[in-house]
Amino acid sequence: MCMEGPIIDGSGSASGPIAFIDRDGVLNYGRNGYVNHPHELKIIPGSGKAIARLRNKGYAICVVTNQSPIMRQLWTVERLNTIHVELRKQLLDEDENAIIDVIMTCPHRTRDRCGCRKPWPGMLVQGNNLLRSEKKVNGKIDWSGPKPDAWHPLDAMIGDRKSDMGAGWAVGARTFEVSDRLGLPQVIERVLDDDDDGDFYDPMRW
Repeated sequence: MCMEGPIIDGSGSASGPIAFIDRDGVLNYGRNGYVNHPHELKIIPGSGKAIARLRNKGYAICVVTNQSPIMRQLWTVERLNTIHVELRKQLLDEDENAIIDVIMTCPHRTRDRCGCRKPWPGMLVQGNNLLRSEKKVNGKIDWSGPKPDAWHPLDAMIGDRKSDMGAGWAVGARTFEVSDRLGLPQVIERVLDDDDDGDFYDPMRW
């Protein structure tokens, strides 16, 4: 199996900031061995309401998730799509304004050396380019240098792993690390606070 770039589900436009949000452990509970079927997916309570609050403040919503089972041939893109249909449904059941604009999925393994598997920022770059008119390039990252300038001062990356923080750092976004049992609701007040610069992250120390 050969697959270049992330799998894209959705579309939209962003005139303001983008909330880049990891999936498992942030919007829904993760599982040992991945969420493999729609019936295994259960959103973290409050995730739908948190997304609705972000939208009400002008954020576009871009989910960015690593899902190597696809390249490992454990399941198919079609299965992934059914899981994401269920994710969208459960979020909307909690709040009718909990609309995800785009879901970006990296199907690759670490050994595939792609540019989209977090901490590499390829999914965030493509999400930006899909939602905004000003296009960015997934170029070389100087992990030992200063944090890059943000595309928008309020762009945010919310995740439960250091790889999520790395991807956000690489595009200059504010980074917010959550517990995988509490997810997005744990930090929603902080993300909505324009004066909160996010969590400190040093890409050379993880």
